[in-house]
Amino acid sequence: MTPYEIVLQDLLIEGNSSHELQDEPYSDEMDDKTKIHVTYRCLLRAQRLKQRIPALVFAYFLGQLIEQKELTKKQVRQIVSEHYYWISVRVYYIFETSPTQIYCTVNTTVNLIRSLKQNEIKQLVLEI
Repeated sequence: MTPYEIVLQDLLIEGNSSHELQDEPYSDEMDDKTKIHVTYRCLLRAQRLKQRIPALVFAYFLGQLIEQKELTKKQVRQIVSEHYYWISVRVYYIFETSPTQIYCTVNTTVNLIRSLKQNEIKQLVLEI
């Protein structure tokens, strides 16, 4: 199966409604740069420990911060590597409408999402 088919299959799994998205790893009192830094560190830790679901969740939160905050791409890139910048944005857009679906995935990883082509990302966002 291609990476696209694997991610699509995971997205089509019927979600368990009892799952709630965990709290963000930052507090509202923090400034945007600190929020991004804290979330990025959590993502890196989850990746190092091979924690697939937490890595996807932290990538989602990081993507949400990147897309919804006032920082420029240049400011964010001073904190986050380009690799994780693009992964996080992609994870955010894929799971934007239903972030709890992350908990229902079986095979999707942040690196699998990174390997998707741009047109495949767009197709996933439109299909779900």
